[in-house]
Amino acid sequence: MSADDVLHILMLEDVATDAELVRRELEREGFSFEARRVTTEADFAEALDAFSPDIILVDYSLPTFDGMSALELAQAERPHVPVVFVSGAIGEERAIETLKQGATDYVLKDKLSRLGPAVRRALREAEERRARREAEAALRRAHDELEQKVAARTAELREANETLKEEVAERKRAERALRKSRARLTRIIDSAIDGIISIDPSLEIHLFNAAAEDIFQCSAQEAECTSLDAFLTEPFEALVRRHIEAHQAAQDDDTAESPEAEGRYLSAPEGLEARRADGTTFPVEATLCPVQLPTEDRYLIILRDVDELKQAEEEVAQLESERSYLQEELKSEYNFDEIVGTSPPMQEVFDAIDQVADTETTVLITGETGTGKELVARALHDRSARANQVLVKVNCAALSTDLIESELFGHEKGAYTGATEQREGRFELADGGTLFLDEIGELPLDTQAKLLRVLQHQEFERVGGSATITVDTRILAATNRDLEAAVDAGQFRSDLYYRLNIFPIDLPPLRERTGDIPLLAEHFCEMYASRTGKPIEGLSTDAMAVLRRYNWPGNVRELANIIERAVILTRDRHIRAEHLSIRDAAEEGRAASFETLEAVQRRHIERALERTDGVVGGDDGAAQLLGLKRTTLLSRMERLGVEPSEYRA
Repeated sequence: MSADDVLHILMLEDVATDAELVRRELEREGFSFEARRVTTEADFAEALDAFSPDIILVDYSLPTFDGMSALELAQAERPHVPVVFVSGAIGEERAIETLKQGATDYVLKDKLSRLGPAVRRALREAEERRARREAEAALRRAHDELEQKVAARTAELREANETLKEEVAERKRAERALRKSRARLTRIIDSAIDGIISIDPSLEIHLFNAAAEDIFQCSAQEAECTSLDAFLTEPFEALVRRHIEAHQAAQDDDTAESPEAEGRYLSAPEGLEARRADGTTFPVEATLCPVQLPTEDRYLIILRDVDELKQAEEEVAQLESERSYLQEELKSEYNFDEIVGTSPPMQEVFDAIDQVADTETTVLITGETGTGKELVARALHDRSARANQVLVKVNCAALSTDLIESELFGHEKGAYTGATEQREGRFELADGGTLFLDEIGELPLDTQAKLLRVLQHQEFERVGGSATITVDTRILAATNRDLEAAVDAGQFRSDLYYRLNIFPIDLPPLRERTGDIPLLAEHFCEMYASRTGKPIEGLSTDAMAVLRRYNWPGNVRELANIIERAVILTRDRHIRAEHLSIRDAAEEGRAASFETLEAVQRRHIERALERTDGVVGGDDGAAQLLGLKRTTLLSRMERLGVEPSEYRA
């Protein structure tokens, strides 16, 4: 409050003569005040509300109401009004207790000469607390505005990254690249927090936040209580001083209607520069606004380093380039044109894809392991009306029974041990797009019942939740199992089977379309040669003959793995028969005596892993195929240096 304002003083004093002595002492000290004396709790409570005191003077002991109770009531009703005890001698311990409970000071009645300084000090501390609250409120508002600006600038990139997130998860290399992109994006957002500096009219610094420390390369401890002009170039300093002087003059003129008088923000012109602690200058964007305090003026300077903003924009452009690259990678990896084949069985598959792709019909894709079921699912999605939305893949065989419902439907925080936060399931992630349920024959029966409800009504509840969630998702499913036999055996629900089997697409094994082997082999040879940078022109006649004679239990995936390995092994321009990791039956018989037992075991395990797509345990795993316990097979693989992840798609 200003010196011309009348001070409202509320006195809790039962002795009128003591109250009069207090009034005289305050008058002697030069205070302009209006005082109200009360003696009871009811009058005290009423005066707190009606009188609006600037300071409260209370006696420690009264007949019906004591000073400590008055202090408690004042703190509850008027927490920002200072309370000074004016009382007789009550002992040092009680005096200290009043200060501990929140009183500003304690003055003895026989030493009223201390009252004036005590009142001034209490009022000054109250004003400082009020100024601090207002400054903090202004800082919070400025911080909220800055966060909104950051959010607006990054919203478009966040949305783009979200659309890619699940697609990139299907490729390990792409997933790592996207994680790095997200990390870089987080760093950009963190660096966009602006510097905030609070100064007084003389440019003395009172607040220097962490972002300002980074921008000016100077700690707050070194900057505060020094002049801001050390961090400003001459044009910047002149601009700040002109605005402060204009605001001060407008404040003195009660009729002023200028922006300065209203306390509006001043935006610094483009091209303004500031100076770091080491003396180097740099361009900034800045705003200056006054903070209205009762007894003094403060100003906030909010600025950002434009050089850092330019760097952030360059990183955003780089992220956009990486996003486009990842999209092209996914497109080249899963493009419909990559389904190679001219044989009649494959032409029937292509016709089926064309017929059903642009519908909302559920499709069941069947076929042996390695026949290309996932490529067909990708082709169906890319040729549908949902092509611009996400395709989410779930490998039902790779999920544990305990977690599969959480993966599909999501879970609420605390739904089970380890559920530390709410998580969206795959159905929610695929909302508006397509959900591909690979190896659907491995779903537990209780999960099958819940899946049937989603297929019929497109609604479900998260694990541990009660709210019903509605989605718009197209379902594609795939399996290498005979689901009809599984239904007969009671291992698969018949109603779910009929709901999935609306439009089946059966992929032929490679041994039933041997005419496609040369096309596939040349396609894989060209693809892997391009990736490795080798000038390989194709396969020799003897190599192609070996490929034609082989039975291909692992189908197209096995062929791709063999060609990739051959591309790595060959040093010629053509892949020959000896580069292939398969032999004719006659050659196998002749070479068997020259192979070690260890080599035979390794090759046999590798063949089993190729056939099971790298799955070790379970009914369809390599251990079951080889007639071994899962732990025994894992131990033998570790000894032989066989890594199952190399055989997974």
